Amino acid sequence: MDIYTVIFAALAIFICLRLRSVLGQPSERQYSAFLNRVSVIAVLLAVLLIVVGEVPAWVKAHHGVVITRFQDRNTNAPKTTISGPARVVDGDTVAVAGTTVRLKGVDAAELGTARGENARRAMVALVTGTLTCRLTGEKTYGREVGYCTTAEGTDINRAIIAQGAALACPRYDTRYLPFEQEAALAAQPRSFYCIER
Repeated sequence: MDIYTVIFAALAIFICLRLRSVLGQPSERQYSAFLNRVSVIAVLLAVLLIVVGEVPAWVKAHHGVVITRFQDRNTNAPKTTISGPARVVDGDTVAVAGTTVRLKGVDAAELGTARGENARRAMVALVTGTLTCRLTGEKTYGREVGYCTTAEGTDINRAIIAQGAALACPRYDTRYLPFEQEAALAAQPRSFYCIER
């Protein structure tokens, strides 16, 4: 349950209780006072919702994480860029400043397989410090989706594919197809969810 549901449920309960007490024998003056209170509460609730929406960004920005919001000209959907200390989860997933990011356009084998373990090792060699990730706004299995670069400017999505440790995922992004290695294509079947339909 999110914060908005809780706030609106609390407001609905408050209004119902107030209506019950007012409907006994409300005078014109009591009814007017009640409407004034409800109006003030509605305004305060709107301000609270705006502030609550901004608090997480402020907290992250003051704890070593840089967050930038921008608009994509093609979709007008809000995008976010995050920067911070990074940790490798597997060959196509990293955690940046506490946010788990699935690398868009990358198809790495699963952990527990030889190719998956190799992809993880290759990613660990690439990610040695902080990363900057441009999130797309998409989510998959609770992870954000995005494109990440190292402090030196290396696009890790592209690098893992160019090294032959992973394949491209053309169903979701074709930009990395030219960097696929023949040996990787021979050694690893493309995941079903990456095949263009």
